[in-house]
Amino acid sequence: MLFTISRLMKQKMSYTSNLMHLSLLQIQTLMFIHKNMKTTMSGIAEYFQIELPSATSLIAKLSDQKLVERLDDPIDHRFVRITLTDEGRAMLESAMRERRIKFEKVLSYLSVTETSQLFSILETLVTRMQK
Repeated sequence: MLFTISRLMKQKMSYTSNLMHLSLLQIQTLMFIHKNMKTTMSGIAEYFQIELPSATSLIAKLSDQKLVERLDDPIDHRFVRITLTDEGRAMLESAMRERRIKFEKVLSYLSVTETSQLFSILETLVTRMQK
């Protein structure tokens, strides 16, 4: 059941914007960087549970597309901070608006009570899984 719902949600919520050329991991990375402004390569590797060379490759591809930029840390030059470019921020904000609209459409299949129950169940799962 979860697999079927996941597949259907992926179909309903697929991006029609210019994010189509990005992988899911790349989109999630842009979202992570947006929430964690000026993160480090290590922070990205840790969050996604990938090796540092994989994180470096991931950021290199996003940098080549001018969606992120690497900045030397002004205090500690051993660190490189990763931040969204204006283009990356605009693309991500557009995608987030699009995703919100599509998610609202998916939720429209449920009653108000069912939506409330769904969010309650999801919150319980997140809380218990984080322990």
